[in-house]
Amino acid sequence: MRRLERLLAIALFLGARRRVRASDLASRFGVSLRTVYRDMQALVEAGFPLEGNAGDGYRLLQESFLRPLALDDEEAEALSVAAQALKATVEGPMRAALASATTKLHTALGATARRRIAELEARIAIPDFARSTAPSGAMLAAIRDRQAAAIRYLDPRNGQRTRRTVEPVGLVCRGDHWWLVAWCRTRADARAFRVDSISEWKSVGSFAARPGFSFAEIVRRDRHLAATLFGY
Repeated sequence: MRRLERLLAIALFLGARRRVRASDLASRFGVSLRTVYRDMQALVEAGFPLEGNAGDGYRLLQESFLRPLALDDEEAEALSVAAQALKATVEGPMRAALASATTKLHTALGATARRRIAELEARIAIPDFARSTAPSGAMLAAIRDRQAAAIRYLDPRNGQRTRRTVEPVGLVCRGDHWWLVAWCRTRADARAFRVDSISEWKSVGSFAARPGFSFAEIVRRDRHLAATLFGY
């Protein structure tokens, strides 16, 4: 982690907590105590409203922040819990981004709201199967960047294995499983593939959007998904 990134991460970390000892910061960010002291001084010189010292810990004064988010406690709880649930079903960059976003959200809230969220999150459990069936970072990137992929697929209905080349356009969560909606070049039509039944994934280049087959158009046209998209 570069120093600027670490300084910003430390500021966010301090803003979401009442007080943090220098030793805890050193452990969390993998640096020495001497580096922590230098970072604290750098934040003060940059204008961050830090309070405390090496002996009794540091905190970031909440009163000095302008809060662009006008969230009441219930709205903040809803966003935080939704992020926690989604974070449990994804991996890689999105999981890291959700963790960072949640930290920023907590930073923008007062002590009462943060306490309510912490108490609520402590009472939520996400089953293990949720993460085992989650879309991978490669799938999410392929949807975002319009990257086609060669896949190996095991049909969950009949156990048949096939190789396909697909153009991913979106994801659908149905029951306990995620499904990848894509244009299947093998079948020359839109199809949905159960994410945890895809055993191989190899990017094979970009693709252009197909008229009439955007994710929104497919879902709008095929609301009876089980009878169309999920047929192979």
